[in-house]
Amino acid sequence: MKSITLIISFFWISSLFASALKWSEQNENQIFKLTQSIKINIFNDKFEEVEHVISKDSKFELIEVSNLNMIKVHLHKYKISNCPSLINETELELVKIKQPSGSDKIKSVGVNLTKNCILEVFIDMEDYNSYSFLK
Repeated sequence: MKSITLIISFFWISSLFASALKWSEQNENQIFKLTQSIKINIFNDKFEEVEHVISKDSKFELIEVSNLNMIKVHLHKYKISNCPSLINETELELVKIKQPSGSDKIKSVGVNLTKNCILEVFIDMEDYNSYSFLK
């Protein structure tokens, strides 16, 4: 019975990550969807910080990929299709991403949402072949 449960768990986990792409597999001008929700703090029109959730399956277009060698990160910029109106740019926040079994369990990336609805994602160069939150 344990072996059946283990096999089912393995296939469930495999299917969960089968659709997630690695950061290194993404190319400019492609459209992606989120595999998980992202919580980010934004400032409303009264300059109060409120939590905003970018929901799972939201669409993103990768518009730029660059290397920031001086801080050892890759920068991906995505245009968000349905974006909240922003007064200011958000603070840089960490987003945790679950990894498939057999590798490090969780990776983190820095995210920042700009006024013109660009989500900037900062990926440590060592983590560039890890799974992203996009499919």
